[in-house]
Amino acid sequence: MNTKLCKNKTAIVAFRIHQEIKEKVNKILTQSGLDTSTVLNMVMQNIAISGKSPVSLDRNMSPKLIRIIKNVEKEDKSKRKNFNSAKEAISFLKTV
Repeated sequence: MNTKLCKNKTAIVAFRIHQEIKEKVNKILTQSGLDTSTVLNMVMQNIAISGKSPVSLDRNMSPKLIRIIKNVEKEDKSKRKNFNSAKEAISFLKTV
C-alpha cells in the first residue's frame, strides 16, 4: 500500500463517546504527556501504513466463548429461576 503521510492536517474527525470513558482516557494520556488528538492521529497513521486495524474485527467466537455457550446449552433449563419482574431479577443478581 502506497500511503503518503502529510504534515498539513486538513481533516477534522468528530465522534461521540461516553463522558466517563473520555475522562479516563484523557487522564491516562495526560500522564504520558499525550492528548487525544495526537493519539488518534498516531492510530490512524498506523492503520494507513499497515493496512490493519489495531482492534480485532474478527467476528469469530473465541474457543472460550464457544465452550461457555455449549455449557449453557447443556444446562437443565427446568432448574433455572424465573422472575416476574425486572426488579425481582435485579434483586436476585445482587445476591449472586
